[in-house]
Amino acid sequence: MASQAKAASEVPSVSSIHSHRDFDGRRAPILTVAQGAAFSLEAKSLVASPTDEVPQTYEKVVIPITGPVAIDGAAPGDTLRIDVLDITIAPFGAMVTLPGYGAFKPELATSARVLRINEGMIQFAPDVSLPVSPMVGKLGVGLASDPPRSNTVGSHGGNMDNTALRVGASLLLPVSVAGAAVYAGDLHARQADGEACLTGLEVSGLITLQCRVVNFRVDQPVLIDEHSVMTLGHGDSFEAAASLALESMISLLRQAYPWSREQAAMFLSISGDVRVCQLVNPRVGAKVVVPREYLPLPSLSGQP
Repeated sequence: MASQAKAASEVPSVSSIHSHRDFDGRRAPILTVAQGAAFSLEAKSLVASPTDEVPQTYEKVVIPITGPVAIDGAAPGDTLRIDVLDITIAPFGAMVTLPGYGAFKPELATSARVLRINEGMIQFAPDVSLPVSPMVGKLGVGLASDPPRSNTVGSHGGNMDNTALRVGASLLLPVSVAGAAVYAGDLHARQADGEACLTGLEVSGLITLQCRVVNFRVDQPVLIDEHSVMTLGHGDSFEAAASLALESMISLLRQAYPWSREQAAMFLSISGDVRVCQLVNPRVGAKVVVPREYLPLPSLSGQP
């Protein structure tokens, strides 16, 4: 757990009974918190116990999100900074493959596995163990019309499946509705970039967040961690998603430096890594990663 997270008894929590399959900003909030106040969201997963049968249809594999939580004072047009304070995961998780889903050709057959987690290690096979690396698959804000489903990604955040969205990271999102309507879920004990088979190691658990409005305009998701600033893109193909992430990073660079678009593009060609988030959902996710030393973002001086 993150050391900065408050004791669970001090943090208001939203149960996973308040789970949904879209980022609807019109729902009444389950909880309203002040800016900077910590709160927790309970996250559902594919199985509630290690003996449960794992779902084996795509509709049942789509993991819901918990919320919404309103952030006092957040208004349309604002930028909301969401800090991930803590992630607690169950000692087991599930993985699935389904025909027609995933990035493999020829297609994978239907299969499912439940994996145990012991002392921070995932027991993948008798002779193969991997360390846990907990992350949040879905985190976003609500939209007032045509709310996107929980299995897709967009300017609202959503199913980003960005492996950097872990404890200590901050996500910047444009606010569309009063209170922002924050939702989260889809915890992974571990996931690789791409999420190639369709799922990471999907686990239930608890996510602790804090949010505040910042004086910095973004139109697409921006993620900041200890080492990097990342712009996140989405599209019907990896090329489209990467193009959007690149244009978003050019915009950030030109806010920080008096550069032409061409000079910013040259900088990215020598310092900006273009990477995949996920290749397997209705919209693909990509990220452009720049070392944080080149993008200090001074108006976010309170960031971790």
